[in-house]
Amino acid sequence: MSQRIMHGDIVVRRLDGPPEPGFDCGHEEQNTFLYRYAWTDQQQQLSVTYRYYVHGIFAGFAALAMDGLALSFRERGVHIRYETVGALKLGQLGVDRRFQGRGLGEVIVADVATLAREFALQVGCRYIAIDARPGLERWYEALSFKRNKLMQERLRQFAMEKNRDPDRLATSMRFDIRS
Repeated sequence: MSQRIMHGDIVVRRLDGPPEPGFDCGHEEQNTFLYRYAWTDQQQQLSVTYRYYVHGIFAGFAALAMDGLALSFRERGVHIRYETVGALKLGQLGVDRRFQGRGLGEVIVADVATLAREFALQVGCRYIAIDARPGLERWYEALSFKRNKLMQERLRQFAMEKNRDPDRLATSMRFDIRS
């Protein structure tokens, strides 16, 4: 296995135009988002995409947006009185195949948590929200994300109303930035 990637190996740049070619994370949904939607979504102020370069090579990206996260009373506890709580949405995360398994995804999530904590000083933001692709739930749980039961139930109901397979849904998850 190649050497783990550390913060010092990385330069982060906000997307400033269509992304350069050559990135492939091995997942069509993320690649399509990056090349077809990231720049136009950013121009429309729907999300902002950050590119991660390792030793000058485009190695990963994260697309962020604001979100409201609905949580049941049991999920949010007695100290949060609102059902919908402010969250920073990690809408897309991709790591190029050449850099997978070296810790870059963890570095990106840590950077997103730092950004969320900075936002929380200015606006209500308690969580990082994600919709984990099936099969990645345990990876996110290892990073202290928890499953959102209320949101997941709502997603399942919506899928069934639209005659979609509810077992193929992404998993709604959250990370408490105060932890």
